[in-house]
Amino acid sequence: MKTKTTYQQVKSELKEIADTAKIEHKNDLPAIRMIINDSVDMLCKVYQFSDYYRNLLSNYACFLHPKD
Repeated sequence: MKTKTTYQQVKSELKEIADTAKIEHKNDLPAIRMIINDSVDMLCKVYQFSDYYRNLLSNYACFLHPKD
């Protein structure tokens, strides 16, 4: 049985954060983006990600941003 890597776990956690932010702040797109971006920064610091994984997670955050 495969186990999730730390990066995969953090990516799932970020997805949950983004989904919650989109529900709580339906019409406030800048607030949603700010929550997602702040969460990426916090998670990268907590898990001490390298620049490579920080960049990957930042790119994934852009994918999670709400579309105008």
